[in-house]
Amino acid sequence: MSRPGKFAKSSRIKQLRQFKRRKQQQAGTTIAWEQVTDFLLGRYQLTQGRQLPPVVAATVQRFMSEWLTTAQAAGPDQVQWSLTALTPATLKRIGNQVPWQFYAVLLGQAARWQHFLRKEGPAMPLSPRRQIIEPLDAAAWAQVVAQQLALNLLTVTAAPITAAQREQLVTSLLTNDTVNWTAVSALFSPLGFQNTADQQGDTYQWLNDLQALTISDFHD
Repeated sequence: MSRPGKFAKSSRIKQLRQFKRRKQQQAGTTIAWEQVTDFLLGRYQLTQGRQLPPVVAATVQRFMSEWLTTAQAAGPDQVQWSLTALTPATLKRIGNQVPWQFYAVLLGQAARWQHFLRKEGPAMPLSPRRQIIEPLDAAAWAQVVAQQLALNLLTVTAAPITAAQREQLVTSLLTNDTVNWTAVSALFSPLGFQNTADQQGDTYQWLNDLQALTISDFHD
């Protein structure tokens, strides 16, 4: 079905190992524009990542790296980063390069990650400071993820469909303003996911770990 593609290659998780030497940045030194992603990934690992299962922490970190790439594409003069605008754009770029479990893990951590970004983003020692605006509530997050899952499915099947039918598909993936992962699994599992990442790399193992997750892992 899917291939990791550029998303898998764009991971910067290894750079977290180099973050320890940047402690002086927390003492007030301004960081460079090119250091934004490394800085926030490091802060996330220090404040939250260590408390999470490795597959969960890696998933959020990889998503955040892609989200920050989307945010920074507007350039250093764009000081307002909108979660409402940037999140769907990021997920659209990721698309089918990951199995459906990626979206399940992400949605489960969305509130915590968004809280982290709204706190740590403006606090970055960056000039000018960033403003994290237009947060998504739980229902909005579910809608964004369901929309992307529907698009992923339609991309794979290449079936002709009207806008109304697409919205009907999105609705079928939602139950009480949250994603119905049983329905998602039933649609995506028969299609499979092809892990073509380098078998010696971290991405290959991460994708395998994601695929090993089952519906029971996403039930409260």
